[in-house]
Amino acid sequence: MESKVYQGQNLSDKAVEMTGSIENIFALAIENNVSITESLAIGTTLNYSGKAIKSISALFNDNNRCSTAITAQNHELIVADEGIGAMIIENTFIIG
Repeated sequence: MESKVYQGQNLSDKAVEMTGSIENIFALAIENNVSITESLAIGTTLNYSGKAIKSISALFNDNNRCSTAITAQNHELIVADEGIGAMIIENTFIIG
């Protein structure tokens, strides 16, 4: 099976999309000679010859792709860390 990389996808996304399981990320990385943390170029074709979980991989198609990259546009939607770990003594953490 072969699949093209689209915008916002990394190797873990492709592992789930192509095989139906994140556990196959290592087999996918070895077969395509890439690191599991490597950024994939858009349009790169990945191959996988192992067994896939069809009930999960069949959920993905041209209109529904697995993509987990954070873009500048949706980065603003992430709630800032608001806890004692984010406080600065005598600035935002005032004892008094």
